[in-house]
Amino acid sequence: MGKPETDLAPRIREKTLELLMEKEPEEISTRDIARACGVTATSIYYYYRDKEALFNEIKLIFIEEMDNFISEQVSKGMLKQHKQGKRPNPMEEVKVGLQAFRDWAFANPRVAILVMGRLKPDIQADSEKMKKYYQSTDFAKAVLDRAVRAGLSNSKDTLLDANLFIAALWGSIEMVLLNRTIPKYWSKRGSIDFSNGMIDLLLASLIRKTK
Repeated sequence: MGKPETDLAPRIREKTLELLMEKEPEEISTRDIARACGVTATSIYYYYRDKEALFNEIKLIFIEEMDNFISEQVSKGMLKQHKQGKRPNPMEEVKVGLQAFRDWAFANPRVAILVMGRLKPDIQADSEKMKKYYQSTDFAKAVLDRAVRAGLSNSKDTLLDANLFIAALWGSIEMVLLNRTIPKYWSKRGSIDFSNGMIDLLLASLIRKTK
């Protein structure tokens, strides 16, 4: 079978994302995607073995965008501290990273819900692909490792704690996005206060107290 057209793959992703903005993944069929693209389902299968593979590619694209945003914000935050004459503090780096994740999620609510919950990872992916799913977790672990070495954190398992930080913060973010908190926290200011409270609790749990 010949290649349908050279620019179809980007259009497939674009139209699929438009559908995902309105429907849940399980409500979308390959025929729906093909109809939105103005092609046959056979053309979709030329690029993707099934709709799950297509959804997975979209998930990875957004994860990369999220990771890049977090990395940029952390770099800016650390540069600001350097200009202020402050010593590098890994725990402050963790805080900036968590705040960046929160800011990305609030700026892209539907995408965040898709990435963090609705679109499943490819559980059969090889190790290199798996790394792409969890780069932010690996980054958080590396920073916590530095905090432990510097005597700033009492973490006993930095990988576990990195995962717990992200899971707990996402839980608080999702509660705000879905209006499952009290109405006080539905506003922009309220949502920041609510998520900042969770960030402060998480950091306090691992900051080593000095006598």
